[in-house]
Amino acid sequence: MKRATLLFAIFAALSTVTFAQAEKRIASIRTEVNLINKGAPKYTKATRDVEGVSLEGAQATYFTSGRGLKKIAAKMYGETFRATAELYYAGEELIFAFQRLEKYNTHVAANPPPKVVKVMETRVYYTGAKAVRVIEGKRLLASSDSEFRAAEEGMTDLSEKLKAAMADQ
Repeated sequence: MKRATLLFAIFAALSTVTFAQAEKRIASIRTEVNLINKGAPKYTKATRDVEGVSLEGAQATYFTSGRGLKKIAAKMYGETFRATAELYYAGEELIFAFQRLEKYNTHVAANPPPKVVKVMETRVYYTGAKAVRVIEGKRLLASSDSEFRAAEEGMTDLSEKLKAAMADQ
């Protein structure tokens, strides 16, 4: 019994340390994102149409400084949705991604025009090319959750496609 209590105490202490480290990293990412947004007016901006991201088209604005890519702001359109995404970089590494997806009740060519019936917001925090936190709406997802991995992979894939489009032009 004493051994089980001791193991539980050690596990609890390690969990607290890991949680505190994660919170410190999240705070650091938020600070970096705020600095990028404050500096955005000074960055070089280039806007491009991007193919291969969504069927109805996508447009991305790239914010760069002498030290490289800082931010990508993208608008994406589909037959039954529209979305915006903001991706933030430290060096060339993705550190934070935010996406707002608005789903329509029908396709865009319908008469009467479609109405937005659902809005989904996703926030993904990255460290070392791996997601450390995913928030969908107001829900914090567990790293073991399949939705966590899907959000991580989706945002990473979007980042790679948008960065490739920047390099192609």
